Amino acid sequence: MAMAASFPPKISPMLMTSEPHYVPGYAGYCPQYKFRGGKTYGKLTSELLTNPDMALSGHLLLQSSLVKPGAGEGGAETRDVPLTSRRISWRDQRLSPSLIPGYTGFVPKSQNYFAKTYTESSRAALMDFEREQLQLASKKEQMDFVEAMRSEKATPQTREEKELLAVKYVTPLTPITRDVPPYHSPHSPKPSRSPYFAEKRDPNKYFISGFSGHVPRARFLFGSSYPVTTNRALVQFGEMLSQAQSVAEANAGSAVPSHKEESVKLLPQRNVIYPATLGLLPRYTGYIPGYKFQFGHTYGHLTHDALGTSTFQKQAAA
Repeated sequence: MAMAASFPPKISPMLMTSEPHYVPGYAGYCPQYKFRGGKTYGKLTSELLTNPDMALSGHLLLQSSLVKPGAGEGGAETRDVPLTSRRISWRDQRLSPSLIPGYTGFVPKSQNYFAKTYTESSRAALMDFEREQLQLASKKEQMDFVEAMRSEKATPQTREEKELLAVKYVTPLTPITRDVPPYHSPHSPKPSRSPYFAEKRDPNKYFISGFSGHVPRARFLFGSSYPVTTNRALVQFGEMLSQAQSVAEANAGSAVPSHKEESVKLLPQRNVIYPATLGLLPRYTGYIPGYKFQFGHTYGHLTHDALGTSTFQKQAAA
């Protein structure tokens, strides 16, 4: 009953479950819990945790999240960092040595600490941050002292202070030239052209996924990602335009066509839906004039010259 004596009772054992006990919803292991029943979860776990006949650990899993200064790993190191004497201002007054779980503000260096409670990890992060700030402040004071010794405003007293004057570089550094030309990187980003007018080998000649505009020749390509498909479609369309332009210039000879004639000649040739010399391929789902009134032949024979031959002419030819 030593563990039960270390936890004083609450207001009334009839109204509140005495400590120690597990909170309902706790999914961890409780010894002998599956062999007991007939009481609430809190009262049953309280009896099990305070039973002297049970083989229990002297350290409870569910305990207060408050961490005492100097407790845990690095206790001696914790006392070296003056967390309790942090400069109080409107910026850092929320970063106390013991942060409460649920705080959603920024904690410096907290991403480097895990596998502990929130209070322990945040305290370790604040110790690391405060230690780094003290080191930076010490280096700044050292640089100011060196500058003061060089300007004969201060006199070195110890051996370490005299060694600070024997550094390789003297601050402030002496400029090599007075007028320094601005640096222009050869790899600086340049505004890219529209994929429609970009060159054939331009790596940006494609559209990203989600582009809802028209991409010429893209409807005939499939089986690849959208950037790859649009790149192939734009390259094919550019080759068709250059080929049509070369043919138009060869036919025109030395005469330069007008802008209207050139735009008409550069347009790609429209596909023929109903060829006059062939039949349509099977499983074509478009409209075919007079096809529903025909039967007795193959699909290709019935759709041969669908626009130029009437239904009676097809039946007579059959």
